[in-house]
Amino acid sequence: MKKQTVKPSFILFDYGQTLVTEGSYDGARGYDVILRQATSNPNGVTGEQLQREVEKINRELGRFDPATRHKRLTEMTEESISRLLFAKYGIRFDCDLRELELPFWNAANPCQPTDGICNLLDFLKEESIRTGVVSNLSFCGKTLRGRIAGCIPNADFDFVISSCDYLFRKPSKHIFEAALVQTGVSADKVWFCGDQFLPDIQGASSAGMTPVWYKAFLRYDQECRIIDGGIEINSWEELKEIIRSTR
Repeated sequence: MKKQTVKPSFILFDYGQTLVTEGSYDGARGYDVILRQATSNPNGVTGEQLQREVEKINRELGRFDPATRHKRLTEMTEESISRLLFAKYGIRFDCDLRELELPFWNAANPCQPTDGICNLLDFLKEESIRTGVVSNLSFCGKTLRGRIAGCIPNADFDFVISSCDYLFRKPSKHIFEAALVQTGVSADKVWFCGDQFLPDIQGASSAGMTPVWYKAFLRYDQECRIIDGGIEINSWEELKEIIRSTR
């Protein structure tokens, strides 16, 4: 991929395996935590029971089918899943269901910053390069911002976009176009950092942004077609050096 010579005005980041790494997912543990806040659970349903039901729903929808998930361009909300799930079992809460997303997520899937991301974000502030986040998630943007703040205290993103709030998932042009308007600059001045080729690299390139393929956590085979004008890095320190070399 070609070396960049123009300094970016704005850098957008994917969330998972880009800003943070996440541990093994345990939905039953997450549901157990939020069930403690339930005002009514008439059948004494457990987190494990709820997780089994969610897995059935996901299979019915084909949500995480490896053969088709890359073709899914629209996003459902965690709130809608929870509303259905709790209604089926007569479980009630006194709070907005979105308020349960962060404690559920934190319990179900602990995370930690990717190596060097905190230093990179401080560097970008020093360089007056603004930042934002665009992620494919069923958790809402407010929840995502809270999740990031709890994991990366020095994060100060101009905006955080979750696909469930914007209907479309990456690599759809719609979500990239919505993000571009929020940056307030032209696409050629925006870099997009992500770990997955199709949604992040190809999607950003199609939107006219400079794609930055963060390859530190490649864990499975991905399509690896070269994108003209893009960047490949294995660490955030590499990105800092590239930015230092721009003018």
